Amino acid sequence: MPRTVSLEQLNDFLLENRRKINAVGREVEEIQVGFNSAFVEFKADHDAQLARLTETLLDKLDNLGPELRSLIDERAVEERRFLARRRTELREELIPQTQAEADTVLAQAQEQVKALRQLNPRLNEREERYKAQRDALETKLAQLNAEISQRSRGLGFITRFISIAGLDRQRHRILGQLEILARDLKEVREEWQTRQQEFQIEQEALQGQWRELSLKAAELKRELTCLDDDVQREALAVKRAVRHVLDNLKERVPCPGDLRPGLEAMIELNIKTDTYQEGLGTVGGLIALLDSVGKGLGSFQTSVEGLIGEQRMHGEFLPRLQVRLPDAVIAFHNQWDGLRAKMHDDARLCAHPAEFLEAARPVIQRDLSDEAINNMFNHLGQALTEATRKWRG
Repeated sequence: MPRTVSLEQLNDFLLENRRKINAVGREVEEIQVGFNSAFVEFKADHDAQLARLTETLLDKLDNLGPELRSLIDERAVEERRFLARRRTELREELIPQTQAEADTVLAQAQEQVKALRQLNPRLNEREERYKAQRDALETKLAQLNAEISQRSRGLGFITRFISIAGLDRQRHRILGQLEILARDLKEVREEWQTRQQEFQIEQEALQGQWRELSLKAAELKRELTCLDDDVQREALAVKRAVRHVLDNLKERVPCPGDLRPGLEAMIELNIKTDTYQEGLGTVGGLIALLDSVGKGLGSFQTSVEGLIGEQRMHGEFLPRLQVRLPDAVIAFHNQWDGLRAKMHDDARLCAHPAEFLEAARPVIQRDLSDEAINNMFNHLGQALTEATRKWRG
C-alpha cells in the first residue's frame, strides 16, 4: 500500500535504491567480464573443432549422404559467386588501391629526406656566418682588453680615464654582441637537432606504414593468384561451403555413423555460441538499463534536495511537505535485492549462459521495460508535484 514520507525520507528512499542499483550493476559487470573471458576460450575450442571437422568432411566428400551433401552443394553455389566477386575486387580495386597507398607513403618519406637535405646547408651557412662574426668580435675584444690594460699601467688610469672609459664602452658593446651571437648559434644548433629528431620519428612511422601496406599488397596478390587458378578456386569454394554448413548447423541431419558424434558435438557448440552471443548482448543491455534508472533517480534526488533546502530556509513560512509514495514506485524498487541475488553467482552464470538468459530476460522484458521505467518515474513525479501544491496554494 502507498506510504506517506517526508522530503528527507523520500531522499533517503532514493539514495538507498540508488545504492542497491549500483550493487546490482557491479554484479552484472562481473558477469560481463566473465562472459567475455569465457567466450574467448569457448570460441577458440569451437573454431578448432570446426576446422578439424571441416577437414574430415572434405576427405569424405563423396560419402556424406545425400542430405548433408545437398546442403554443401547448395552453399557452394553462393561461395562460387562470392569468390568470383572477390577475384574482381582484388584485381580492380584492392590491389591497385593498396599499392597506390604504399607508393604515396614512400613518396612522402622521400620528400622528407629531400627537405632535410635542403635545410641542412641553409642552417650550416647560418652557423658558419655566426661563428665568423663571433671570431672577429672575440679578436677585437682581445685587442681592446690589451689596449685598456696598456693604458691603465701606472698612473695611466687617472691620466687617460676618458679614453679608457671609451674603450671599455666598446668592450661592453662587443660582449653584448657576443651574447646575442651565442644565443643565435644555440638556436641554429637546437633547430637542427629538433628537425633531425622529428625527421627520425616521421621516417620510422612512414617506414612502418610502407611495410604494412607492402605486406598487405603481397597478401592480396597471393590471394588473387590462388583465385586465378580454376582448380584452387573451386577447392576453396567447396571448403568454404563445408565450413559454413558446419558452422550454422543447429539440427541433426542424416549422415554416416562415423560422422554423427562430430556433427552432434558441432551442433551443441553452435547452439552454445548463439547463447553466449545473446548473453553478451543481454548483459550489456541490462547494464545500460540499470545505469539509466540510477541516473534518473540521481536527477530526481537533486530536485528533492533542492526542495529540502527551500523548506529549511523558509520553514517558518512553508508547511513541511509530505509525499505519498505510490504502490507502483514501491513495487518497482522492491526488485533490487532479488535481482542482485539472481546475479550473485557470476562464475556459474558465465559457465552456463542459458541460466543467465533465463534470469535476465524477464527483467529486461517486464521489470525494466521502457513502460515499467517510465511508469515508475511518472508516478514519482506526480507524487512530488501533488505534494508541492501546498506551497503554491
